[in-house]
Amino acid sequence: MVVESRSASASVVRYYGLTHERLLKVSADLSPAQFSWSAGTSLHSVAWQLWHSARWDDFFAAHLQQDFDRDPRTEVWRRDELAQKWSFASGSIGRRDAGTGMDDAAAENMRFPEQAAVIDYSRRAFDFALSAISAIVDDDLTVVAKDDPDGDTYLDNILIYFEHLNRHLGMIEAIRGLQGLAGSATT
Repeated sequence: MVVESRSASASVVRYYGLTHERLLKVSADLSPAQFSWSAGTSLHSVAWQLWHSARWDDFFAAHLQQDFDRDPRTEVWRRDELAQKWSFASGSIGRRDAGTGMDDAAAENMRFPEQAAVIDYSRRAFDFALSAISAIVDDDLTVVAKDDPDGDTYLDNILIYFEHLNRHLGMIEAIRGLQGLAGSATT
């Protein structure tokens, strides 16, 4: 049997997508109470962790689409006007309206819509991100990203966002463990 090796971009897409699947799986099989439960002001709910992960991937996807002159170039969050629909005041939910830099108490006080809506948004944002990443050919992975202040390549940026997703997957696993549930996303 001859097995063909994967391209670098195919490997990136494979593992990025796997992390998305894990985030959705460990969030979807919770009750609404477990989904919105918080362990305190510094360990936000699964709802917050999933939303935050999706928001940054959504932002990243739009940025990639703009860099490569592809459509759509606007985040799912903005296209669907979710801040307004969810009654979140734009400019009050952290940097780029994605939760980063929020005061812990303010993040703790966010009231998300029903679990299905947060999961649906996350799934669509993750699909957008995976689509944007999938369109990058191997030769472009090592090109310095357009207007990148640190000189990071597209691959560097993908790995930065991939690490971010996995950090929040770990937070969700910990929150599940604190609730007496199986924590690991791979079991």
